[in-house]
Amino acid sequence: MSCPCESPAKPISFSSHPCLKPKGGNQPMTGWICDNDGRDVEFISLTEFLPRVTLIAKGVPDDVALEYLRQSAQTFCQQSRLLKRELRLDVQAGVRDYYLEQGDNEQVHVVQSVHLGNRGEKCRCFFEHFYSPRHGFCHKHFTFEPNDKIILSKPPKFDGENQLQVHYFAQPTQTACDVDKLLFDRYHDVVVNGALSQLLFMRQYDFADPQLAVVYEQRFKQGIAQGKIDVQSHFATNAPSSLAFKGRI
Repeated sequence: MSCPCESPAKPISFSSHPCLKPKGGNQPMTGWICDNDGRDVEFISLTEFLPRVTLIAKGVPDDVALEYLRQSAQTFCQQSRLLKRELRLDVQAGVRDYYLEQGDNEQVHVVQSVHLGNRGEKCRCFFEHFYSPRHGFCHKHFTFEPNDKIILSKPPKFDGENQLQVHYFAQPTQTACDVDKLLFDRYHDVVVNGALSQLLFMRQYDFADPQLAVVYEQRFKQGIAQGKIDVQSHFATNAPSSLAFKGRI
């Protein structure tokens, strides 16, 4: 699957993605803020990963390589739960359905917790077991419909700003052209290894090498294991990622 990914080394513009915090501080905010509690959330094109892939898989079409890079990034984020986010939405009296918008490049993989009201005054919902994205998740206070809708069991009685707080783990979408820059800066080799572990099994190409594919598959699994350790040790920051903006109702 091809995608209109931006050319290498060209950063995505602030206006084209709802989760990029402007560095200069001169651009006006339009109802949302993107803050990552110690690390600005930046996105980078998947094409930045291509050179390392095409060095080994010589002759692979770019669109094919990008598809496997995207799949690799998805698998890594799903299994490591690296991209922790917090979303705050306004609520309206009598409205039960709320959408978790993260732009074209990210979607909710796992909901960790939902909090409605100020500091637990109305309802605070935490749970140990995460829902399965394929089957949805139902809790006594809400239902989650993958990949972007929360349905409250009881509608709010009053309007309120930032009253619905959702903590979740994100993953790239099926059509993502850009990923969190953290994947490139810290886990570049992991994403590349995941893509090569699949590409080298493709016997229709001259670069196919099943034995080498197994080697890259083992490296990919080791990278996922290290990612899980990093998440558990809070390597990046003492606080979770945070997105705060008004959602659509």
